[in-house]
Amino acid sequence: MKWKKRKYPVKLDNNGQTKRVISRFYFILIIFLFTISIFSLPFFQNKVFHLDSIEQITNSEEITNILLTGMSTEMPELEVSAETNVEIPSLSTLAFEVATGIKPNELSSILEKSLPGFKSYTNQVYVAGDGTDGPNMPIESPPPDFEELLENEDSSTEKPQEEQPENASVFIYHSHSWEAFRPLMDEKNVKPSDSSSIDSNENILLVGSMLSNELEKNGIPAIHDKTNVAKALNNKGWGYSDSYKLTRELIQTASTKQDQLKYYIDVHRDSAGKQVSTKTINGKKYARLYFIVGKEHSQYKQNLKFAQQLNSKLKEKYPGISRGIFPKDKYDGNGVYNQDVSKRAILIEVGGIDNNKEELQNTVEAFASVFKEFYNGSMEVNAEGNE
Repeated sequence: MKWKKRKYPVKLDNNGQTKRVISRFYFILIIFLFTISIFSLPFFQNKVFHLDSIEQITNSEEITNILLTGMSTEMPELEVSAETNVEIPSLSTLAFEVATGIKPNELSSILEKSLPGFKSYTNQVYVAGDGTDGPNMPIESPPPDFEELLENEDSSTEKPQEEQPENASVFIYHSHSWEAFRPLMDEKNVKPSDSSSIDSNENILLVGSMLSNELEKNGIPAIHDKTNVAKALNNKGWGYSDSYKLTRELIQTASTKQDQLKYYIDVHRDSAGKQVSTKTINGKKYARLYFIVGKEHSQYKQNLKFAQQLNSKLKEKYPGISRGIFPKDKYDGNGVYNQDVSKRAILIEVGGIDNNKEELQNTVEAFASVFKEFYNGSMEVNAEGNE
């Protein structure tokens, strides 16, 4: 005779089990929210999750054609509006482009991968200036070696911050304050790649001082920040890529002290040579300038309009002095350039490595005269460019 084992129900502490379940739920929820907040930081978005392969996929014309064709099978209206001659690439062609970023039928995509700086020839232009084309597109100056640049630092060449007007409405600063002009440098036969200096009589700070003085002459009070950005970055242990982060601190400090500031002008120098960066107008030589507008913020269209207005008047009064307006996103550069602080924030590149003091002064006077018209509200501007 077999005896069956009797099963007795196990008594559970319902209250204890419920508490454990709730505790685990909240713990998992906290970990989940913490993870989401960490991955939402700009560093992870730009550095970790920005993969070239993903960018290639989203920008691929072949991928776009495949998606359009697939969607049109379910949406007849889309099929009518889509191009009828869409060519579906082979799987091998698609895989090759995604893996390498090279389009087999486009030679330029191979050159972009092989030749440093070639991609600058395909930069987007919002408003093109006189003679602005592939070979004359803006070229970013190579970053200097900060330690080498500061090695022979002479404090006598660094101008102290002057007493600033209390009612200033314009803030002039330099995110790359080391950008210098070869004709102003003491050393002879300076290589284009070595045209960097912390001497304010040789670098872009000189142009900022010219602009500040010229605006003052025109009745426009301005603050000119003369921070040695190379030294400030080095002291903080920061690198070249932190330049705009550092000058943002300068902007915030200035705007806290003087909340009436409306205009923010970041003055740079392009790395182009004399032939590209100089224009003779009515017998007078000018250092050509252009505008950079960051697209990676919500009010960039207002900044773009401001640059457009100034550029239009410059073209009218000084034909050929402007090389145009160039919008940039985070893949072309910083993408914001601190222009989110105001609807009237601009970045201008004045001259190139071979422009002399007279040419720079002429351009500053021209820009200041146009800026005065805008400042006084007397500028009449015709719309230009594309939306």
